[in-house]
Amino acid sequence: MESNTVWLASFPRSGNTLLRTILWQCLGLRSASVYPSDLGGNKKLEEYVGHLEHDQLGRIAFPQDAISLIKTHEHANDDRPAIYVIRDGRDACMSLWKFYDKTLPLEAIIRGQHRFGTWASHVESWHPLDRPNTLLLKYEDLISNLPSTLACLSTFLKREIVKGSIPDRSTIAESDGRWVRNKERERSVLPESLLEQFKHVNGRVMKQFGYGD
Repeated sequence: MESNTVWLASFPRSGNTLLRTILWQCLGLRSASVYPSDLGGNKKLEEYVGHLEHDQLGRIAFPQDAISLIKTHEHANDDRPAIYVIRDGRDACMSLWKFYDKTLPLEAIIRGQHRFGTWASHVESWHPLDRPNTLLLKYEDLISNLPSTLACLSTFLKREIVKGSIPDRSTIAESDGRWVRNKERERSVLPESLLEQFKHVNGRVMKQFGYGD
């Protein structure tokens, strides 16, 4: 891993792809992923996001003097700088369930019975409120307050903002539909029957980060 690596970390389906799109479209910064063939090999989506793919030897060729911005959904395992994107855990779990084509029970995703664990355990592993050299961003702010998001990213990464908007994602969603979904189809509400279980597993951390009822 490069010495100037900055993790782009999140629980799956929390806005990592949107963050990467903002970094590329608004700050001119390409990014990569710890996962080979991320974004499903969709070239149109890769260019929209600014994605750099692994070569045949598993290496990532960042431009000279670039920041090595690398996406991960894994739990934290070092002290490298990071941008952590957090999303309301209810929405993240629902979106992950749909991303997995509902092959896992929604209850299993809430309980963390998959490779990334529970939403709360993931957030706590990165402890973004007090982890050194870490910028915490909320998915909801990425969606609703791009100017503030850009100011935070520009300051944290020490890079100038080159554009204040990103292209409409509907065209990309039509060509993808998995990593990038149409807004109208994106959000589903966690069923009432699972809310108490979700709160039991994730409620304390949800409150800590300002996600209430």
